Amino acid sequence: MQQFTFRLVGRISSKKNSRITDRRTGRSFPSKKYTEWHKEATAQTLDIIPDVPLTGIKRVTLEFYHPDKRKYDLTNKVESIMDFMVDVGIIHDDNYVEVPELLLKSAGLDKKEPGCLVTIIYEEEKNK
Repeated sequence: MQQFTFRLVGRISSKKNSRITDRRTGRSFPSKKYTEWHKEATAQTLDIIPDVPLTGIKRVTLEFYHPDKRKYDLTNKVESIMDFMVDVGIIHDDNYVEVPELLLKSAGLDKKEPGCLVTIIYEEEKNK
């Protein structure tokens, strides 16, 4: 088994709750806030993104460090992070076959460096 770990620092924006709809076409797009978060997260992880997506994933653990005591929907932030990892190529897909176990933890308050610690346990598949 191998482990791939990184931390996203900052307030994680929800992709789902902040979409903008074009009234003319009816298509919706992520908000500017989410797009900015995605760019910042990409910059934070640029030097650790693997050459090819990780395979043989056994478990993904997301430990959230909160900036304040405000309550928010954790699952929306999970979707943002999982979609981000697919977008930048850390994982191939975030479906239940590719990620059979997803563990969420609320790790408490961290006013200085809120964000999420991501740990991926995987077993690289051997070439057939």
